[in-house]
Amino acid sequence: MSLLRPALLSTAVLLATAFVLPAQAVETHSSGKRCANNQGVGGKFDREFFVFFDTGSAALDNEDKAIIREVYERADGQHAAQICLFGKASKTGNPASNAALARSRSEAVAAELRRLGWERGRIAIEPEGETWGWLEDLTWEAGEDRRVRIRLSL
Repeated sequence: MSLLRPALLSTAVLLATAFVLPAQAVETHSSGKRCANNQGVGGKFDREFFVFFDTGSAALDNEDKAIIREVYERADGQHAAQICLFGKASKTGNPASNAALARSRSEAVAAELRRLGWERGRIAIEPEGETWGWLEDLTWEAGEDRRVRIRLSL
């Protein structure tokens, strides 16, 4: 019985933590460059930008392109060294498909940045894959999960 008690306690702590702390995927490196995450003096680049997608889609609409243009202009005007893209997908579908979809979403944003004139070598793509968002809406379709988070870095 004494061996069972620690296992039950560990399970209870794990379950409690899962519903209290926000669930975030660890940012994993998957492109030629890792995101430097250097926000600059005084947090010059502390703002993040978001592009949201429809379920199962990596297509950009005009509103998305306007956000990406704003990112490009800010990065260019403030001499950012890098634009970091973190793609996500909801838990709908299988994990391998979701990882590919997260990557496709980041690639779509990267392609638009390159079209605007940003150099390929100054883009870091680090998909976060499928996630549960911030656990505010425990569904397979959390809108928080169908996005690319964009961060500028020195």
